[in-house]
Amino acid sequence: MSLFLIGLRGSGKSSAGRLAAARLDVPFVDSDRLVEERAARPVAEILTDDGEASFRDREREVLLEVLPRPGQIVATGGGCVLDSEVRAALRRCGRVVWLDAPPPVLQERLRRDATETASRPPLTGAGDASAELPELLARRAPLYRQCADAIVETGDRSLEEVAYVIEQLWHVLPHHDLR
Repeated sequence: MSLFLIGLRGSGKSSAGRLAAARLDVPFVDSDRLVEERAARPVAEILTDDGEASFRDREREVLLEVLPRPGQIVATGGGCVLDSEVRAALRRCGRVVWLDAPPPVLQERLRRDATETASRPPLTGAGDASAELPELLARRAPLYRQCADAIVETGDRSLEEVAYVIEQLWHVLPHHDLR
């Protein structure tokens, strides 16, 4: 069984997922990094040059290949839930954990990580990537909720605390039929 992390940019999917996977000694996959490796260019460049639809196609291809592999923690792209095939694969292939935090917390995290904010163009026409978070959350929250076996509030937790919760869910979720 695998564990799939969903949620908005800045929620901790990559950082906490990587830390939890290392502590559990299981493979960690970051779907955005795989898209970048295959395209031989950064996500920001794909979005700017080819558009969001092209990026989502690449993301779908990567995730539909990766999700069926057992025994891994996967940090998905924040918008992967927009694709019905990916949502079905998430539910079919493992357990899904929604890492959630209020937009102001996510905005502050993105401001602190200037390289992340600068590297991602906004998807909604907002002034910058952090300004669009409330709108993205409003659109995606029902889909996150639909997919999630568990929701972890990350807003007031440290990276280590979030990783610890993911580790505990790794042990608990596969043994419970939550659907």
